[in-house]
Parts: sequence; C-alpha cells; structure tokens
Amino acid sequence: ESWLKHVNDYDNDGTVLMIQIENEIGMLEDARDYSKAAQKEYEKGVPDQLMSHLRKNRSTLHPSLLERWKQNGEKASGSWREVFGDDIYSDEYFMAWNYARYVQRMAETARKSIDRPLYVNAAMNSRGRKPGEYPSAGPLAHLKDIWHAAAPSIDLLAPDLYDKGFIDWTAQYRTVDNTLFIPEIRRADGNAAQAFYVIGEHDALGFSPFSIENGSDSPDAPSVKGYAKLRELMPLLTAHQGTGNMNGLYFDNDSTDRIIHRDGMKITANHYFTLPWDPRATDGSEWPATGAVLIRLAPDEYVLAGTGVVVKFENDDETTIKQNLGEDGFLNAGSDRKSPATWSGTKRIGLASVDEVAINYDGTMKYVRRYNGDETHQGRHVRIGVDDFQILHIKLYQYK
Repeated sequence: ESWLKHVNDYDNDGTVLMIQIENEIGMLEDARDYSKAAQKEYEKGVPDQLMSHLRKNRSTLHPSLLERWKQNGEKASGSWREVFGDDIYSDEYFMAWNYARYVQRMAETARKSIDRPLYVNAAMNSRGRKPGEYPSAGPLAHLKDIWHAAAPSIDLLAPDLYDKGFIDWTAQYRTVDNTLFIPEIRRADGNAAQAFYVIGEHDALGFSPFSIENGSDSPDAPSVKGYAKLRELMPLLTAHQGTGNMNGLYFDNDSTDRIIHRDGMKITANHYFTLPWDPRATDGSEWPATGAVLIRLAPDEYVLAGTGVVVKFENDDETTIKQNLGEDGFLNAGSDRKSPATWSGTKRIGLASVDEVAINYDGTMKYVRRYNGDETHQGRHVRIGVDDFQILHIKLYQYK
C-alpha cells in the first residue's frame, strides 16, 4: 500500500501504466484447498452472489461453464458439485471464487491509493493437464465468469503464453467482457509478428515478451525491425482500434492460410513461403512465424503492414481455378486450363496501386515507392517478404 501511494504521489508522467495485483496465482497438486477453513467455506455451497452473476450474464458465459451448469439442471443454489458437476472442475470453481475474493480485497485497497488499471495474469492450463497439474483456479479463460463475479475491481484477466496454441489462447482472452493484454510471452524471433496479429485481430492493449531486454539489439533482429515498424504504425492502429476495420494475420509451419470476407469480397492471405520461388519454402527449413495487420480504410482501400505474408483480393462471386504454376509464376507445360478464362463472375478485383509508405506522427502517409508488376506478381497479389517489415498502401478497382 505504501508503494502504491508513492507511485501515485511521484509518478506524474504516467510511467507506471498498470498494476499487477497477483502473478500466476493458482493451486498446485490438487484442485482445491482442504484445510479446515477452506472446508468450512466449501460446505456453504455456491454463494448467492455468484449465482446471481451467472443468471445476469448468461449470454456471455464461457461455453464450458454454461454447459456444466446446464447439464446439472441450471440449479439456482446448492453445493459446488450439485450445481456444476461431480468432479474436480467444480472444486476448481470453488477455489477460483476464493482466490478472486482475496484478489478483490487487494484491489479495493489499491484503489484507495491509486487510480490505474489493475490486472491479474494466469499460467495456462496447457498440454492436456487437469486441475492440480497446472496452477488451478487462477484467472484462466474457462474461469473468467467466476473471477468477474468475485473480483469486479480487476480490469483485465491476462494470459502468460509459453506453449503452443497462440491463436487459440489469444482468442479465449478477447471477449466482450475482457480486453486482451499479454503481460508475458516466450521471447522469440516471431514476437513482432505475434504483436501485429493480436493488435489487428483482437485490439490488444499490450504485448510483452518475457526478458525482452535480453534479446538482440541488432538493427537487423526481427523484433527490433518489427517493433520499430509497429511504433511507426501506431497512429493508424490507435485510430482504428475498436472500429472493426482491422484484421490480424499470423502464420507458421502449422497454419499457412486464412480467408477474410469483407464488403462482398474474399481476401485470401497466406504465409510468404506458400509462393513457389523461395528455396527455404521447400528445402526443409522451418517456416518462420510471420504476421501482419490489415486495415480497411475504405471499401477499395487498405493498409497491409507486417512481415512474411501474401494477400489476394477477389469478389465473393468470383471463382478462381487453382493453377499449376512454375517458380516463374507462369503455367507449367501441359497444365490443364479452362478456356477462355480461369475465372467466373460479374467482375474481378484488380490492384490499382500498391505503394510502400511511411506513417507520419499525425497518421498521414508519406509515399516511399510504388510497386511494379513483378512486385505484385502482375497484379495477382500483394506480398511482404519474410526478411522485411513494410507498410503497404493498397487501392483496388473493379473490372470485367
């Protein structure tokens, strides 16, 4: 409490942006506490305060909690196992309620000293572990409703990401009742690509690789180049945050493509190594993590920023025939082809212009250079290489 008062009194320029109340709080080796005090609370059953919260917020409850409640008759009261099921996950619910109540008392004390956002971060329930094998009852996604009910003074529930499943974990923490903030993630060359993705896809508030200060300071390091480009892009990102005009792209060896539908248009995005001409795509090399943000400025105008992605624009009613292309981009000899055209539909979308740009402090764009035909594969797509971070301004047009 004295430290919080000190920060409030002396941090006039807002150096401290948020306060972490607890770090990876959770129960290990069992799903709940069996001490006399804990058992006394457990035998009281599910608190009315929690049941009231669940009824009021039924439409936004986590699917797993809602399903367990429904399977047990959606009781309005009862023991933890009567209401939520006869297994250790109900025990975890009990423990989550009490951890969150404890954190709420800490948050109330903090609010008396300082008015800054408060958050709690969680160690993930990954690798198929069950309660007790991971830090159970922490601010995990499947426990969010219990935490929100018991600790309303906490602004953010946040994930610490050190395992596989990056796309899935981030989606679980971006909900109507929680803003995504990543206070810890494994430090890696792909961090900048991940940051582009979560900001574009989930309007993420922040992204913090663990021990980033121990990473490379080389101007050529992916994180250095990527973070510099993110900083440059920030005026555009903040202007469009929360508007629904942004999408994030993230690709690696296991996930190489995505389709987005907007304005009657199909936007197909891929990992750069899905193109046929880079030898690293087929020589056994591990495909690096790549990512970007796609910002819709107008129905026919976009900004693409990031690294290692390929983006193609088509109308929804346009059917493209998959072609057997050589590394030069032309059809291989003897390829099947449809005559007179390899597409159908009323109109096609073309690339009117693709310009590399820089972003000024006020969010306006400064022209750097225009891409020529080879750099857009004769108008077929927009691309950014895996070794580059760029910002591209794209204008589209329709033609028959």
